[in-house]
Amino acid sequence: MALKRLGQILTDLGLIDEEQLEEMLSEQEARGGELLGRVGASLGFFSDEQLGEALAEQWNTVFVTLYDKQITHSLVDIISKTMAEMYRVVPLELNDNQLTIATADPQKIQIADELRVFLGYEIHVVVATDAEIDKAIEQFYSGEVDTVESIVEEMEDDKDLAEASKSLLADGPIDLTSAEAMADSAPVRKLLNLVLLMAIKENASDIHLEPFESEFKIRMKADGVLQEMVPPPKHLSFA
Repeated sequence: MALKRLGQILTDLGLIDEEQLEEMLSEQEARGGELLGRVGASLGFFSDEQLGEALAEQWNTVFVTLYDKQITHSLVDIISKTMAEMYRVVPLELNDNQLTIATADPQKIQIADELRVFLGYEIHVVVATDAEIDKAIEQFYSGEVDTVESIVEEMEDDKDLAEASKSLLADGPIDLTSAEAMADSAPVRKLLNLVLLMAIKENASDIHLEPFESEFKIRMKADGVLQEMVPPPKHLSFA
């Protein structure tokens, strides 16, 4: 089934008429292809909430308000502050293997695709306004700092991770259960997601994960230059 055009939905909802739609299309071209809905809202033809409801109808999902939503710490652990700001999404709920996220840009379908790859969850998208997305990120991620340095410190303080690493570094066969526990730990997932996000942001062509006898290096190549990141703990090479 073909996706219904946003302009047609806005017209059907009685939010704009044909003349206003023509004005929006002309202004969109003048602005270099800015999203049509944002053009119309900036012209005062409809509110951000009305735009959100139209986008939800277009993408066969629901429009939500975020002012009364509470995000648990476990959801913040899944989508870090860096990821929330980069994709402009807010995690709302996790049911089994389905993660519900709110976005003001459901038409950017690569968001759901990339988060599915990064996180390993099926992604269900709902729509909220730009202003509420910004406010929710500021509210729920206040005090959160996502840097390689902070995540490395978290790894060093993680007792379960330290215990698993001791088992792996001991003489004898590798304990696969300990290796799996390390790979699935929150700090390891955070670090890998942050590295991937930084690589995307910098348009990196390569990411090098290099375990050595006494250290573990992460480097990425951007514009032909290999940049070394803050080294994680040596035992991460088992993850």
